[in-house]
Amino acid sequence: MRKTLQDQERLFGVDEALEDIRTRRPALADIATALSLLVKARLEVQATLPQASLLGQTPDLAGLAEGRPLLAPLLESLGAPSAELLARFRTAARSVLPAAAQAFPYMAADLARLAVRLDGQMDATPPEDRGDTLAARLLAALAPGLPAGAAAQAMAETADRLELAAPAVHLAATEVLMAVLAHESALLGPLVDQEAWRRGYCPVCGGGPDAGILKEGKEDSEFLIAKAGQLWLHCGQCAALWRFPRLRCVGCGCEDPARSDLLVAEENLRSEQERAHLCQDCKTYFLSVNLVDRTERINLEMLAAGLLHLDVLAQERGYAPVAPSPWNTLD
Repeated sequence: MRKTLQDQERLFGVDEALEDIRTRRPALADIATALSLLVKARLEVQATLPQASLLGQTPDLAGLAEGRPLLAPLLESLGAPSAELLARFRTAARSVLPAAAQAFPYMAADLARLAVRLDGQMDATPPEDRGDTLAARLLAALAPGLPAGAAAQAMAETADRLELAAPAVHLAATEVLMAVLAHESALLGPLVDQEAWRRGYCPVCGGGPDAGILKEGKEDSEFLIAKAGQLWLHCGQCAALWRFPRLRCVGCGCEDPARSDLLVAEENLRSEQERAHLCQDCKTYFLSVNLVDRTERINLEMLAAGLLHLDVLAQERGYAPVAPSPWNTLD
């Protein structure tokens, strides 16, 4: 996943990133702490799961040319998941759900009960409400392409059946699946041709970017203007990185500079490096950090948490995040 980012010395660990956010932006400390727990759990999952993709040895690289993410077949199978996907989902849950319970104490009791049921350890629970059967039900509720409202209804029905709160069940299913996707991304990300993929969604899983970075690099004029650097987007769903033309709107593809604006917070020395890119055409924004000719270090998975002040400013101006998430949906 990081083979495409040459500046390895620019990256630092989760705890160091959390301390940096606490120091610079104390108001974001609680949110950043919660995210750090989940990021650590995802890293634990990556170390635990088999070092082989669920796609086997034949990912569809040709489909990338047509805009089809590598994990499209996996996501399309969520309605009828394979035995191996179910096994990995349950394995990931053993790391992710305790972390989620710690990150969100008000959901802790429900998350703990769900974790036990997924593990298949509650003899008093009917078999259809635990283990692989429960995992399959949760994955089916996250399958792409469901009719409007169907996913929420399916998740609510599962929560009612388990006598758990629907938000807790949805959070659990989403975070566990994201951990599985992040593991896949670490395996498949290096296969992406960064010179060919120029879309605003992730080439690995199809998710949207939660933030971007500008870094040094010599590239063709389509990607690079003057010495402003390469733009790399970070997937908020699977943590992949991919290149993107820096003057193109991530949301709608608009390339007219007159239709875009930069928004910065001006209360600290790093304000000019931390930016919200606003598109007047589609009324969306995305966040980035400029690392060109800078010495700051970052953690890519924690990056968006340290930029939430820009989410607030952009949304106050009527713009929506190009990739909405529980972390940046502020209303």
